Amino acid sequence: MNSVLNNPRSELHALQPLGEGTGDVESLPSYFCRLAVSHSVSTLALSRSIAQRIEHDVSQQFDWHQRRLASTCESAETWSAALSELTAVPNLDKLTFLPWQYVISRSGLSIVTRGQFCPSCFAEDLAQGREPYFRLAWESAEVSVCSRHACSLETHCPHCGKDNIRHTAAYVVPGWCTHCGEFLGKAGEMPATTTIDPAERWAARQIGELVHAQQTLASTPTRDNLINAISQIIEEMDNGQSALFARRIGVAKSTVHNWLKGDGTPTLKASLKIAAHSGASLTQLLSGDLSTWVCPQIEPQLVLNLPQPKPRTRTVKRERNWTEIENQLQAFLVLPTPITVREAAQRLNIDTRLLYLRANMLTRQLGERWKDYLRRRQDEHVVNAWPHLEQACIDIWAEGKSVTLREVIARVPAPILAPLSNLLLNLKDVQSHLMRPDFESEAAK
Repeated sequence: MNSVLNNPRSELHALQPLGEGTGDVESLPSYFCRLAVSHSVSTLALSRSIAQRIEHDVSQQFDWHQRRLASTCESAETWSAALSELTAVPNLDKLTFLPWQYVISRSGLSIVTRGQFCPSCFAEDLAQGREPYFRLAWESAEVSVCSRHACSLETHCPHCGKDNIRHTAAYVVPGWCTHCGEFLGKAGEMPATTTIDPAERWAARQIGELVHAQQTLASTPTRDNLINAISQIIEEMDNGQSALFARRIGVAKSTVHNWLKGDGTPTLKASLKIAAHSGASLTQLLSGDLSTWVCPQIEPQLVLNLPQPKPRTRTVKRERNWTEIENQLQAFLVLPTPITVREAAQRLNIDTRLLYLRANMLTRQLGERWKDYLRRRQDEHVVNAWPHLEQACIDIWAEGKSVTLREVIARVPAPILAPLSNLLLNLKDVQSHLMRPDFESEAAK
């Protein structure tokens, strides 16, 4: 009787978390989904049962996967404690980021809203005879690649193409699509389709090491140790000047001041920046243990004795005789064949803009003369092409066809049509002329 009292039976199955003691430890959402599968109930039914057990009022719109169960917020603490109580499995808080709740700003730990996963990890789980599961590292929004397989994390099913199919359903089996039911894993030897950014892989590796380290933490990391570590880094890297340090990691100096003098705590993204610039690992930084850290030494850049370019000689300002230029423009105005303003400027070896600025009236007269010349030429082309267009229209109508560009081009020689700037408008004028009653009477005579 005493043994029964000392070891009471759990209300839910005592599932053991997968990947314990490694950087691939299971996340609390994954543990919750597997627990629902083991009881053959939906995730919604199990979540409502647990919420009732911990005396939480549940609304009709309650959705368990929106509770951020793997974060450092109160929901993660409440649900991990409730699941430990109901399953008799201790330390389920290590399936969340709760061990780092005092050194990561609660609003600064971004949890993904769309469940992401590594297909190669799922395939590897199945190949090694274990249940596929969601890793805790995948819950962080700062992780976008799998550091183990050097591939991007996915949110779409490769079979049905649906997005956010990891756990948004009543029944969730980790590793299988909640929409089409197909397996989400793929063979590890499949070639990567995208190039992985080394910075993204480094961040994923740092968070993986952080998850691994939290499995064996002797004590909960404190904010004081973190701030002392940041102060030491600022002292050794930037001679204690927080403004220089803020510029180095790309944050406002007021933010760093709030960390050191106020009660602010860096976000996970800011901590990753500090680790990247200082050379310390993310785990060393957040745990406040810099005993093995060595300040990076920046080697001075070598000065190369490169040949100095010769100074460019400045051109002497050209003096122009505008009286002579205007006389030449007057001569251009009486040429038998008009020329453009650009051609006049080329002949005078002067910029077109200067002609408009210094000899505006004569330049504009040149331009208008050229435009009149173009209009006269176009009128001549129309007069030349008119009989051909008339005959073409008459022939087309005689064949019982409609007048189209294709029919006209087939009947009129190309040298006649090429100079016309608006063939369609000219055709319309020709047809209107042919349809006039007086034209029919003239044709009859």
